Amino acid sequence: MSPLTTAVGGVATVVAAALVYRDAVRVGVDLGSPVLWASLVVLTAGASLTTALLVPDAPLPGILVLTALGPLLYVLERDDSMHGDDPADPTLLPSESESGNDSDE
Repeated sequence: MSPLTTAVGGVATVVAAALVYRDAVRVGVDLGSPVLWASLVVLTAGASLTTALLVPDAPLPGILVLTALGPLLYVLERDDSMHGDDPADPTLLPSESESGNDSDE
């Protein structure tokens, strides 16, 4: 792996962590702190960069899954924080409001 690729990966990691931190502060996630979520992104991206550097024959899908793990977990927690702990209503789509269409078809 070239030094340029490593540098771009490091910059992308820092940018992703900064975006997660900023969004976590804005949304106010329920579980953990913004620093914890940004650290998780840095940890998973750093682990994937380290794996790619130290194990040149590592399969690319595995590296990509490891890279996406931190942001994916944050997005799931963000969605849960925004929509609350209300019980799911199987008769409504998420985009429909409860007071939306009351007409019988």
